[in-house]
Amino acid sequence: MSELKVAEDGRYLGGEIPFGYTLWGDRLVEIPAELDACVTAIRLVRQGKHYPEIAVSVRQEHGVELSQRQFDSLLESVYRRYGPL
Repeated sequence: MSELKVAEDGRYLGGEIPFGYTLWGDRLVEIPAELDACVTAIRLVRQGKHYPEIAVSVRQEHGVELSQRQFDSLLESVYRRYGPL
């Protein structure tokens, strides 16, 4: 996994594009269903749920596939920014 690099003016410079975003030209844009899925996943982690159950809930509630790798990256990002859940 390579670290996301974004210029001060918001242009994408490289690295792994996080779950919930995609490239549009040279800019990252939000994917609302995926960002909603992130909120659901975090809520379920706080409730003590584990990835298999979270993946099913995210698929059912948001129609989004959340891979184990994406889930792990999401939690790593949340932990880095906010500390333990």
